[in-house]
Amino acid sequence: MKASPRHAPSRRIFLKQGAALTIGFSLAPALDSFAQQPAGPKPLPVSLRNNRMLDGWLRINPDGTLTVFTGKVELGQGILTALCQIVADEMDVDLVRIHIVSGDTARTPDEGVTSGSQSIEQSGTALRFASAQARQILLQAAADKLAMPVSALQVADGTISAPGGAKATYWELTTEALLKREATAQAAPKPPLLHRLIGKNIARRDIPAKVTGGAAYVHDMRLPDMVFGRVVRPPSPRARLLSVNDDAVRKMPGVVALVVDGSFLAVAAEREEQAIAAMNLLRQNARWEESADLPPAGAQLFAHMKTLRAQTSVASEKTDARPLPPGI
Repeated sequence: MKASPRHAPSRRIFLKQGAALTIGFSLAPALDSFAQQPAGPKPLPVSLRNNRMLDGWLRINPDGTLTVFTGKVELGQGILTALCQIVADEMDVDLVRIHIVSGDTARTPDEGVTSGSQSIEQSGTALRFASAQARQILLQAAADKLAMPVSALQVADGTISAPGGAKATYWELTTEALLKREATAQAAPKPPLLHRLIGKNIARRDIPAKVTGGAAYVHDMRLPDMVFGRVVRPPSPRARLLSVNDDAVRKMPGVVALVVDGSFLAVAAEREEQAIAAMNLLRQNARWEESADLPPAGAQLFAHMKTLRAQTSVASEKTDARPLPPGI
């Protein structure tokens, strides 16, 4: 039925009602489809998805300690301490029980590089979910052994207690096959209210080595039969090595190898300071042919640039200067 002009809605009322109808009908299908989505498996954190085996992240040792594995390395932010805090909270063990293995390509998960402030986001999240699942597995093993429901058990520093005093420890329950399984992300990590260590000031594990000259960072590592190398840089780009007198260098203490490959010149020695000394002597005894079509290097480069003819070009210039309209 056609509305009479007397009862026709105003434009403002029509838009308000139309907007309300649009919002109402546009949300309903989305909410309905969301409600009908299947639950499905929960997604794994990225590092755990790429390294799925639980025993690749955690190991429970017979001596009452836990070994934690991470592909990230300590670069001064204290991440190894933070990762241990995460595992200790999820596993309900004291920090002193946890030993962490970092960046060992033969034993730790492949987590790519340590960069971008992603160590806690990636390795920390993976360890959190892996630890939560390991704790759940251990609680179920204890429930089977003690003939008690999991809900009746409590954990304190790796010891699972049942009403009546029966107990079982993580290291008593653990077998080689217990954590040799894939992560599922079905075990929910603890909520923040139950954290005892995360967010607390904890003595950092990397500080003692920093103040005693130990191996604090990955570049402080010393491997068996490791030697140190130094490259002798050419005096300028494209310089060609003509000759080098290496007799004196070969007789220097600790020198184990000299490498001359075209214009590549390098030395290796038993100690770092020996490699540096050999590099300096090689530099003095090397003859180079420099390219005449390149500017000089070092301090002379700036003076050379000042002698070059300046080239000026205009990329854009506004030339249409129209007068402004009256009143502006």
